[in-house]
Amino acid sequence: MHPHLLSSLALSVGLASLPAFAHDHAVLRGRLVFADHEKPVVRVLDLDTGEVTHSFDVPKANPGFATAQGGRFVVIKTGDDAGTIRFLDTGLTIESHGDHSDIEKGPVKLTDLVLKGQKPAHVISGHGQLALFYDGIRPWDGPSTAKAVLVAINDLAKDKPALTEWPSPGPQHGIVVPLGARRWLTSVPNPAYVRGDDRKASSRPDGFEIQQQDKRGWRRLASFNDPAKADASCKLYHGHAAAGGHHVFGCAEGEGGGMLILSQSKSGFSARKLPYPDERRISAIKARAGAKFMVANYGKAAPYDALLRVDPAAQSLSTNDVLPVPGGQPACQFELSGNGKRLANLTPDGKLRIYEIAPAWKELASFEAVPAFDCQYDARTPTPSLAVIGGNAFVSDPLNGRIREYSLDSLKQGLDLPVEGKPANLAGSDAG
Repeated sequence: MHPHLLSSLALSVGLASLPAFAHDHAVLRGRLVFADHEKPVVRVLDLDTGEVTHSFDVPKANPGFATAQGGRFVVIKTGDDAGTIRFLDTGLTIESHGDHSDIEKGPVKLTDLVLKGQKPAHVISGHGQLALFYDGIRPWDGPSTAKAVLVAINDLAKDKPALTEWPSPGPQHGIVVPLGARRWLTSVPNPAYVRGDDRKASSRPDGFEIQQQDKRGWRRLASFNDPAKADASCKLYHGHAAAGGHHVFGCAEGEGGGMLILSQSKSGFSARKLPYPDERRISAIKARAGAKFMVANYGKAAPYDALLRVDPAAQSLSTNDVLPVPGGQPACQFELSGNGKRLANLTPDGKLRIYEIAPAWKELASFEAVPAFDCQYDARTPTPSLAVIGGNAFVSDPLNGRIREYSLDSLKQGLDLPVEGKPANLAGSDAG
């Protein structure tokens, strides 16, 4: 066993960490998936032994990751010209026992399922379903085949999972959100962008529809795509999170802007706008099941230099909900703890700051986690990554070839493991 493991906290993947002595059996910690900045390979780190147990070749170095609901499957956006998406089965299954959750470790494998398409982008999971969106190419660059590929998450364990394609009406930097009961939220592309006659038109959508999928195809149940109504549109959409029956979408700043709050109940769907506290906007938002607050990055434009606390049930937000990033830095990477009460924020100065979110923003700890880095999109230098699993934050350090762990509960450092290569993107797991 790696010596650093002796002083670390017990961790259940996707849930808050608990000390092993609280149970009549050892609590396994699970596995962490990471990419390499230079080599086209994905590796799996066993958190119980501190050893890298598996390695899988991929088309390009440092692919993007998204973890499907439940934490077992990791979606790998390989970054190649064919828009290839692969699926890693981490072999982890989680069983809840009230005061703790047990992890079972099955075989790790790269599944046989291979998807291809034009510009893979947003990956959304929920209600046991996974939606993978392909934006399509710009209309002036050629014929576009924007689409979403839909699959039941449990089916990913099968040799040939059943797939459904939703054909987008046109290219867009869009989204499809599983709503359960074979219902899906689909974004509506910007007509000016689809026409292609105005190359300054945004690829971001301005509205959504609720679709019912049945044997006859797709049927529209509701529309939130009226640009004349602020509470029925979302200009320049980017950023989505869901929890507690609320879906929050980041829309443009200024008049008619704010966040679109779509609420789902037995009687149907309703929407309203939650204004921003000032003239800025969000671009990415995080949520955890059962938590009152979501957290988003916030700014006039990239780089976003603040964090915004969002209560989807609130009628308004205030300056008290805004947390400026120290030194005017970009918010860069941020993740909520498993219970949604604390936030980890990794900034370009190399510091990992831990915040309490409520009743007011409060910095609880700051760690010199990694050397200073460039977190701008497509930075040529190696970019560290942040993943939060339950009550623990993991940070990759590509320059020094290490992965480090920090407890969001005890506010102490745990693991500090050397790994092969230059570890970059991490795949965090969430069993919710």
